[in-house]
Amino acid sequence: MSVAQPARPPAGDRRRWRVSSGTPIPAAPETRSLDDPKAPPEDSAKTAPKGIREQLSATIEAAVRIGRAHLALARAELGEIASEGKRVGILAGIAFGFLFFAGLLVPVGMTLFLGEWIFGSIGWGVLLGGELAIGGAIVLVFAGLYVPAQRIAAQLLIALIAGIVLAVLLALDLPHRAFTSLGASLLPAVQPGPRPLIVGILVGAIVGAVIGIVIGLARRAGAGGTVAAAIGLAILGVLVGVILSIDYSLAVAIALGLTLALALWPALVGADTYRRGIDFEALKNRFYPRLTIETTKETIEWVRKQRPLGPKS
Repeated sequence: MSVAQPARPPAGDRRRWRVSSGTPIPAAPETRSLDDPKAPPEDSAKTAPKGIREQLSATIEAAVRIGRAHLALARAELGEIASEGKRVGILAGIAFGFLFFAGLLVPVGMTLFLGEWIFGSIGWGVLLGGELAIGGAIVLVFAGLYVPAQRIAAQLLIALIAGIVLAVLLALDLPHRAFTSLGASLLPAVQPGPRPLIVGILVGAIVGAVIGIVIGLARRAGAGGTVAAAIGLAILGVLVGVILSIDYSLAVAIALGLTLALALWPALVGADTYRRGIDFEALKNRFYPRLTIETTKETIEWVRKQRPLGPKS
């Protein structure tokens, strides 16, 4: 005879079913209050107290990790800053290039514009601008060698007077008229067109050679030096005769006068400096710290005198 088993209750009523059926219920794990000092921790392996050595190692490791993290952060930020610096540097370089280009374009363009506007040709702007730049550089070199500014200004005044005289002569067409009249008297067989030019070449060569001979004899350059001076100045006289024999307009006459003044100024400054010489001793003293060296020597000598006397031998 079989005994009928009671139906199993739902999951929520199993505890009561076990109690009623006499099945022992395992006791629930005893819980202890966290405030109880005698209660063991749930995970004794994790919360077990460490020794001083282990704690020190853990602290050092943590500090190293923090330092590495800060270093990585600094590297990242410095990389971004460097990238921004490169960008700003490139843009600044391009901007400086534009400014440098503008600094060159404005004076060069202005020189060419003035040459075209005043004298009717860009070539005059190139010539006069080049002479001004080269002559100014030469004069600044002499000024750097402590040539007095009064002497440089005096040579500039002489050059300007020579340029003004040449401009006036060419504007009034006096040399051309003189060569034309002289050619009609000396070379009547020559055509009137090239006659002033031929006369100007001959007169320039003769006058240049005579001036060269006079300079050679005055400086006692000897036969060879005198002949060389005569030939050189004769060639220069030919060039001057060609320039003077041409009929110029007012603008071109002024341009030639400026050309002469700008070319003559550095030449006169150089000749005057060569004649007077340069005081290289005074130039050296300007770059020699004489006062400092002398004061240092005096201080060293004073320190030596203040030392106590050593034992007498």
